[in-house]
Amino acid sequence: MTQSLVEHPLRRTFARIGHMHRYIQVRLGETDEVGWIAPIDLFTPGAVALQKMIDAAQKRLRTEAANIIAGALLQEYQWPLIASAIAGFLIDRRVPDMSLQNVRLRLPSQESKTQEVHESIAYCCGRFAALPDDPAADHPDAWIVPDPDALRAYLRAGIEAHMGWVIGRLSQYLGCSERGLWPYVTDRCGGMLCWLMQQQQRTAASEDIEEEFQALLKVSGSPLNNKKAGLFALTYRDCTRVFLNRATCCFWYKTEGGDYCANCPHRTQTDRHQRLLQSIVLEYEKRA
Repeated sequence: MTQSLVEHPLRRTFARIGHMHRYIQVRLGETDEVGWIAPIDLFTPGAVALQKMIDAAQKRLRTEAANIIAGALLQEYQWPLIASAIAGFLIDRRVPDMSLQNVRLRLPSQESKTQEVHESIAYCCGRFAALPDDPAADHPDAWIVPDPDALRAYLRAGIEAHMGWVIGRLSQYLGCSERGLWPYVTDRCGGMLCWLMQQQQRTAASEDIEEEFQALLKVSGSPLNNKKAGLFALTYRDCTRVFLNRATCCFWYKTEGGDYCANCPHRTQTDRHQRLLQSIVLEYEKRA
């Protein structure tokens, strides 16, 4: 790897992300090892890797329903892309280039029974969008936008373009509705935004999280704008946590021994709130 990439500002951002959130591990630079794949190669007709993912999802979820399998694959695919992009935006106000040509993904091993923590996404080159006051604003890979609204719009556009292409390919391959897949992307963006802001600052104000959520996702004409998705806050004593009101289901209940997760939209609102409030109580008691 060249010296310029070793000292690259985006590499420093990825290092900070990985230090703060151990499950978001990002690489900058080319990937020559076995196990990495470009999105275009993954979704090529007849791609072996994609068929293996489909077969594994069908076995894990015990169904061949096209909409469920497509939703499961989309959730698995989008996690590292959306997590790394939103984390970069929040932590350093830097957004990597999310174009299909610039991204490589490390596919999880279907044989592995353990949750290994390793780099799951790579950005081949160091292009990134940033604000005028960024310390690396004069870097040749920096594309400067005028203000936070413009940077947020760049983030949104990158997610829409990348995930729109993936959704189109998945829908074509499995024969399901494109419209039915977009809520999974909205949920991932909203949930990641909510979680990361509270990880950065445990006392993050509900109003600040709501403002960022609205600005990123509730934009007229955006496929990410889903009326079912929203935020709500629960409080136990002096501990308040903000949660995503999800538009979709993760299908964990379909796995062997699985159940509806605490915030599953299949549960009633009262049930969800009671379960999530209990998680706050446990957190509070551990802290006390």
